[in-house]
Amino acid sequence: MEQYTLFAKVYDEMMDNIPYEEWEQYLLKLLMYHGVKPCASITELGCGTGRMSMLLQEDGFNITGIDISDDMLLVAEDKKYSEKYCKDNMLTPITYINADMRDFTLNDKQDAVVSLCDSMNYLLTEEDLFETMESARKALKEEGIFIFDLKTEFFFKEILGSRTFHEKRRHYSYVWKNYYDENSRIHEYRLNFKFKEGREWREHAELHRQHPFTADEIKRAALRAGFTGGAAYDAFTFDKPRKGSERIYIVLFNRLK
Repeated sequence: MEQYTLFAKVYDEMMDNIPYEEWEQYLLKLLMYHGVKPCASITELGCGTGRMSMLLQEDGFNITGIDISDDMLLVAEDKKYSEKYCKDNMLTPITYINADMRDFTLNDKQDAVVSLCDSMNYLLTEEDLFETMESARKALKEEGIFIFDLKTEFFFKEILGSRTFHEKRRHYSYVWKNYYDENSRIHEYRLNFKFKEGREWREHAELHRQHPFTADEIKRAALRAGFTGGAAYDAFTFDKPRKGSERIYIVLFNRLK
């Protein structure tokens, strides 16, 4: 069962409660705090429909967006700023690439690689995490950084749990069912859609799996990938993660040893 196919068409509308602008402001603070300068080159892993990429572009960064879903990238390309807009406003057009975050290469080294909106939670094993970190490190300049967020096990167990959400909108409706397996540490959410096409309603289902990582797993994978240090924050703060943190941010350093 593929992910982010028909879901891509309504993703932005369904996620209209996410404060992307506020999240981007926090990311900017992390970037500046850790030495990434204005106009830097940044690649976003799991860029989806390009909401964060476009905000970063507006702030003057040179952006590359990578996603494994062709359907999500088609949405991003459709709403991407035109060449004329970029020229008039001195913005570099966003480059979108269809690739797996575990195995990607770039022509030019980056000042930073970022991954937000729990894209990294779609990695289901420590090996997946290591491969993504290794690809990110190889894409970085010396002194570059990798920033990503993760939903925590506390969030999957205590906040989502086995809750079900449903909503009916003009052209579609959906039921969103959650389940977290404490033994496998895999969170599943099943989306059942009904889309209106003309006078007919079309059904579509997607199964998504996400996985929380422990501090030890993150540290092992980062060291194995070649990162030389890092920091962890409770989301949207500069505080250390807490037992009840719902989302954390990780910053990894590609500094000379």
